[in-house]
Amino acid sequence: MRPTVALVLLTALPLFATDATDTHSQVPIDHLPTPVAEPSDASAYAPPMADLSEDGPTAADVGPAQKPFVMASQIDNLANDPNAPITNTIPNEVIALDKRIQIPVVHDVQDDSSYKGGQNDSLLFEIKYLNWGAITGEQFKARQGQYFTITFVNDGPRSDFTTLFEYRQVKTKAVVRSLSQDRLHVHGAARAYFAVVNHAYLTYGPVSAWRFTVRHGNTVVAEAKSFLW
Repeated sequence: MRPTVALVLLTALPLFATDATDTHSQVPIDHLPTPVAEPSDASAYAPPMADLSEDGPTAADVGPAQKPFVMASQIDNLANDPNAPITNTIPNEVIALDKRIQIPVVHDVQDDSSYKGGQNDSLLFEIKYLNWGAITGEQFKARQGQYFTITFVNDGPRSDFTTLFEYRQVKTKAVVRSLSQDRLHVHGAARAYFAVVNHAYLTYGPVSAWRFTVRHGNTVVAEAKSFLW
């Protein structure tokens, strides 16, 4: 004879209990704060912050993309100076080109209203990258210009170099301006960054010719130049 199996029914217990003494679970509608309308008088608001710079954005307003660049941004008197340099600006220049130092890439980006990237996403991204973070018209103006990223390679011993970027602009014709940037302990590939932006670009126009030199002391050990230099 089979044993009788007894089925025990267990009463399910509630998983959560409600505390009847909790007075914060609901807030009566009549206890909500009374809404306050915005003031109709504009003078009740705080006045706008004064513009502390009449010359445009400060260095702190320059975007992250511009940080590595040595930039020419202000106008000068060279266009009206009869003694303005029209050749290289380093006196007693010595040229002794070193075959171990090469300049394989000169990358030029022109960030202005004439730029046409077409449907090339890579070209359009470069302009967006240069203008990243700009909000006001002055910030966009401060970044408008021409950017040169120049790669040079030192296959010789690790050394300190000075890179010099000499350039002419469309509206000042033969007048030569220059920017320099030191590169220390270079072995292998390194980059130099130069830009003509803001007032200097809008007043004198795009760069029409340029010369880039790598200098060890006062000696030119490598150079690259545009066709019109």
